[in-house]
Amino acid sequence: MIVLPILGPQLYLAVTDRDGEHAPRTRIRTPALVSLSLLPSFLAVADGTDRTILGLLAGGVALGYLCYEGGLGYRRAREA
Repeated sequence: MIVLPILGPQLYLAVTDRDGEHAPRTRIRTPALVSLSLLPSFLAVADGTDRTILGLLAGGVALGYLCYEGGLGYRRAREA
């Protein structure tokens, strides 16, 4: 559950901090990619139920990120 302190604040700021120094897209992309890079190392040492939970969490982060990027691409294509 190490990734939750990484994801939580960045996702909150992506929604609420419109005038910040980083774009909301950067605030979503960075923690997702950091989490996806950390989770496989935790999967290597986990076993049983912990491994299943971490695998589901990694899959959820990856799927959420892909859906987010796909939604952005779809909106851009509709605007053009």
